[in-house]
Amino acid sequence: MGRVARVVKSPALAILLIAPFFGETFSTATAPLDLLLPWRLPIVAGLYGCGALICREIARRHRFGLLGLCLLGAAYGVYEEGLIDRFWFDPTFWTETKVGDYSEVWHTNLLLATHLTAFHTAISICASILVVERLFPSHRDRAWAGRRGLPVAAVAFLILVPLGSADFYVPPIPVLIAAGALCALLVVCAFLVPRRPSSAEAARRRGLAWIAFFAAGAHFVLVYAIPSTNLPWPIGILISLLPIAIAILLVRRYASGGLHGRDANRVLTGMIAFFLLLDVVIGLGGRYDLSLGAIATAFALRRLHTSSPAS
Repeated sequence: MGRVARVVKSPALAILLIAPFFGETFSTATAPLDLLLPWRLPIVAGLYGCGALICREIARRHRFGLLGLCLLGAAYGVYEEGLIDRFWFDPTFWTETKVGDYSEVWHTNLLLATHLTAFHTAISICASILVVERLFPSHRDRAWAGRRGLPVAAVAFLILVPLGSADFYVPPIPVLIAAGALCALLVVCAFLVPRRPSSAEAARRRGLAWIAFFAAGAHFVLVYAIPSTNLPWPIGILISLLPIAIAILLVRRYASGGLHGRDANRVLTGMIAFFLLLDVVIGLGGRYDLSLGAIATAFALRRLHTSSPAS
């Protein structure tokens, strides 16, 4: 019973459950109750949860900073959307999202590819990890998966999950090879980038949350608005990424305190707040459990924010 209790109260189990919730419901792809279906929960836990756990353990073991963790998150985004779900290449998905064949190059919708990669980097990986680390502050510097747990997560993530993706759209093999090479390159880059030391806490800058909120919102709106314009796709993609680039520059300029400081929490709060608002609005169109899940999440994160000493 003691071992079961440790597992139930462990950050490893928390990330296995929180990462799928963030990655699936924040994007409005899946309503919260649908994640609990017995044939769906193991798949999303193996994909999102094990992916976030592996990224976190690599980043901790090799002392990556935020940039290194973001590169691992981007590699995860390529892996999920390019190699598992393969939505980068699926014309049916492009049509459903109202993006169409805008920015299609070599069977790949580049606008959706960059958008989905940015989302998974920020929300599925970084936000999930940081929230769990705030839930378990005493485990921030500890391994969450032991010598047995990490290989099991790797097997689920790299072998079992791909076996369940056979029904998704299959593009030409050279395209998949290129996506795999990009994923590997991002992982290599995570090991090569310099580790930026954390700065000391400075004066409170509450505007950072609003910067993150408006950057997430502007990027989201632009992604789905630009295809209806006559802009050449390279310009359209650059414009869609401009809010993210501006936000990164401002956060790097003004934020202090490292990954677990007050400023990091403000940026995290701003990003999540936009997607919770999006869930509430879309849920009012008939997906009410999406709205209720977003409201419940907002209250839970608010309580975590006020109870944490880092807030």
